[in-house]
Amino acid sequence: MNQLHTEREQRFIDLAATLADEFASRAAHYDEAAAFPHENYARLRESGYTILTIPEELGGLGASMLQRVKAQERLAQGCGATSLAINMHFNAIGLLIDFWHKFKDPKIEAKLRQIASGRLVCGGSASEPDNAIPVLRPRTTARRVDGGWLLTGRKIFGTQSIALDQFFSEATWTDNPQGETILTFIIPPRDTPGLNFKDDWNTMGMRATASRSTELKDAFVPESAVMLQRPTFTRGGITDLFLRAPFTIGAPYIGIAVAARDFVVDFMRERPRFPLKKPMSHLPSVYNKVGEMEVLIESARAIMWKAAAEAEIEEAHSWARKSVAARMVAIENSARVVDLAVRAVGGQSYFKRLPLERLFRDVRAGLFHPLDSDETLELLGKSAFGIALVDDDAIWA
Repeated sequence: MNQLHTEREQRFIDLAATLADEFASRAAHYDEAAAFPHENYARLRESGYTILTIPEELGGLGASMLQRVKAQERLAQGCGATSLAINMHFNAIGLLIDFWHKFKDPKIEAKLRQIASGRLVCGGSASEPDNAIPVLRPRTTARRVDGGWLLTGRKIFGTQSIALDQFFSEATWTDNPQGETILTFIIPPRDTPGLNFKDDWNTMGMRATASRSTELKDAFVPESAVMLQRPTFTRGGITDLFLRAPFTIGAPYIGIAVAARDFVVDFMRERPRFPLKKPMSHLPSVYNKVGEMEVLIESARAIMWKAAAEAEIEEAHSWARKSVAARMVAIENSARVVDLAVRAVGGQSYFKRLPLERLFRDVRAGLFHPLDSDETLELLGKSAFGIALVDDDAIWA
């Protein structure tokens, strides 16, 4: 369906569209080879897309969350893996921007200016194996040494790992005399001995994202690389800033859904089937599915775009509930759209010569990003009743 965009939004969408149309020609190759799309990333840097969200006064393009969401959706229509991977770059930058707005720390401002001027790729991971709430207490530990800390631990799902110029993550300074403290840091991975990415990303979908695990073995983090220190187990205040990253994940998956819908319409429009006198697009089993796809896509867009538009004018705590709801709807609806696309096309969709089987695999990755649908429903239900989300007595034994 036709959408209404402001002139500024359209400028960012057009940039994403130009890149998406180019990336689409390579998407199947990168998926088949499980190879990282270095060629795409060179274009993202060259075009300025990597600085999309950095404030203009710091050298970026200054896209709002809504503008970012719309651009990312369009980019994913060409290559979902590239859109998801660069989304993690935007997440890392987004946290730095939020810290800068909140604390006005010159060190954070300098880092953002460096990223913008060098068009550096940022990313990393907060996720850890067997840790349900790493934002409250990372299991990766930091030990104080002269000039900084030595870190030991493991992170998982380090998207775009092999392309990173800056690695953004967290660790717990366990022996801080003032009490356990979470360190949020950003370091150059290729210049940090003891930081290694494992070649363990062999997955069903999103194969081109290089979301490898990270091992830290006495990796040195200098004091200048620590962007934030905060107490462990903090549920309010600063942790509200960490709610933005999970929300934006919905956009690439809507883009994948739109790509699936568009393919079905193009593929089935004139597709014959003996002994029918009209093409298969005239079959209720086909056009009804396309109609349902439209409803699901527009519903996902409506809730995502509304939440994104309100992110910058509403209290973070209030916005958080609607944001996790919007993200869940976007991901669940997108998965359903691709399911319908496969059913509408039929057995041909099973072949790799068509893009649907790749879209079918890629869209399912959305179901596993935290917060997943079960966790989202738990958060919304408990918060409605004022029930504590984490039972300290049960967990912190």
